[in-house]
Amino acid sequence: MSLKRQKRQIPKNRKPGVKVEISAEQMAQIKAHLRVDSDAEDTLIGAYASAAVDYVEHFCDGALVEVLTPPAEEKEPPREVLFTSGIWAAMLLLIGHWYANREAASQNLAETPLGVEALLLQHRRWH
Repeated sequence: MSLKRQKRQIPKNRKPGVKVEISAEQMAQIKAHLRVDSDAEDTLIGAYASAAVDYVEHFCDGALVEVLTPPAEEKEPPREVLFTSGIWAAMLLLIGHWYANREAASQNLAETPLGVEALLLQHRRWH
């Protein structure tokens, strides 16, 4: 089995610096990850997806984008984080964790899944 890295194909309508929004295809992937068949909890799952984007942006200290904005000469580059498959995997783990542990207090207090931090650390901006 080859672990060759595939180049991501960015749709032509994507512009640099545009924040990531969860698409219908990604929502279907999230629901498959959660093993949810109905549309009854789409609002809740969408809220978790938005929260996952916010989590990644705060953890990595940059806006989550599909295409990076080219830096202007002699200016600091924009605070952006490229949306990669690793970030998507971290988001799926987060969403799954929040979906399974949705009560404010539970007997089963679980921290954020360990893999999330491991997947996001390589994208974090260090000052």
